[in-house]
Amino acid sequence: MSVLEERSCAIGLAMCPGVEPSTMRKLVRYFGSAVDVWEAPPSAWFEACRMNQDTASRLDRWRRSFRDSAIEQKLRERGIRCLLPGDSDWPTRLSDLADMPRVVFARGPGQPAPVAGGLPTVAIVGTRRASSYGIEAARWISETLACAGIEIISGMALGIDGSAHQAALSCGGATTALLASGVDVCYPSSHQALYQQICEHGLVLSEYAPGSPVAKHRFPERNRLIAALADAVVVVQAGDKSGALRTVEQALELGRDIYVVPGPITAVHFRGSHRLLQDGARILVDPADLLADLGLTQTSVAATQVPARWQDLFDCLDEPMTAASLERRLSMRSEEVYAGLLELEVSGWIERVPGGLYCRVRQRSHAGVRR
Repeated sequence: MSVLEERSCAIGLAMCPGVEPSTMRKLVRYFGSAVDVWEAPPSAWFEACRMNQDTASRLDRWRRSFRDSAIEQKLRERGIRCLLPGDSDWPTRLSDLADMPRVVFARGPGQPAPVAGGLPTVAIVGTRRASSYGIEAARWISETLACAGIEIISGMALGIDGSAHQAALSCGGATTALLASGVDVCYPSSHQALYQQICEHGLVLSEYAPGSPVAKHRFPERNRLIAALADAVVVVQAGDKSGALRTVEQALELGRDIYVVPGPITAVHFRGSHRLLQDGARILVDPADLLADLGLTQTSVAATQVPARWQDLFDCLDEPMTAASLERRLSMRSEEVYAGLLELEVSGWIERVPGGLYCRVRQRSHAGVRR
C-alpha cells in the first residue's frame, strides 16, 4: 500500500455524502487503514460498526463512482486544502485526541496551530445569548491576546465566539474558526461578513466534507477540536447548558488550562461559568494575567493604524454620520459599510452614539508583549 493510495482513500471516505466522520473513524480503527476500509465488502462494515443498510449502500455507491485522481486539485481551485496526519501543515495537537480526525479541511491563508516556535493559542468560547458585558469582555480579552501575537480559536457562533474572532481580526491578529459544517458553508448566515474576513485573513477548519450542512450533533464533535487546538480555554459567559461547558470537558481531558470570566451572581447565563469557578477553574479578571501565565509580559506600545481597507470610511467620520449617509457618500454597498463600521467599532476607532450615528473615538491604545 502506497502513501498516495492511503491518502486518496482517506479523502474519498471523508468526502462521502451522508456518512459521518465518526463512522469513518470507527471503520479505520477497525480495519487499520483507509485502503482496507475502501476495499472491504459492505458486510464487513456492518460487523465493524453496526452500520445500517442505507448508510452501507450509500458508501458502496460512493466508492464505486468516486474518481480520486483530481479531487484535491478541484478542492484547491475552490480554496480548500485537505490536511492529513503526517502532512507538514497538519494541526499536530489534534493528534492528542483519542478520536482524532482522519482528514481536516481548511480554508484561508492561516497556518493551522500550533506553528513551530510560535506563540501559544487560546480558545475563547461562550454562549450565543451573550450579554453586553459578555461581548465587551470577549472583545477585550481577544484583542489583548491577539495584539500580543496569540492566535484566537473559536467556533464562529453568535455571541461570544463571533465577538472574539472579530476583535482578533480588528488588530491584525491570527484567528481560526472551527465549524460544525463544511468549510464552505457559513453558519450562522448572519456572520457572512465575518466568515469572509476569516477566509481572507485567518483560517477556517472542519472535519466535515465541503458542502456539509450544520447538524445539532456536530457541535459537540466540533467543540473537541477547539479544545484540542488551544493551550488554554477562556469561558467568557456560559449558562447551565452552554456548549462551552462541553468544550471545557474535552479541554480538561486533554490537560488544557481553563479560565473563566466571572459575572453577576443573579445572571442565569453565567450559572455555568460560576459552576466552573466553584469546581476550581481559574478566575480571569484581566487578560494581562493570562499573558503572564503563558510566559509573556505586557508592555505599552503605540496605537496601530486604521485598517487600509476602511481608511476612506474612517476619514468620512470627521463628524457623526449614519450608515445610510456613509453608503451615499462612499458609493458602497450597505453590507460593506456595516462590515467596516463593525470592525472599526470593535477595534476601538469609532463608536455608536444616540440617533443611529457613528463617530470617531479620539484616542486608543493597544497592548504588546515581550518574552
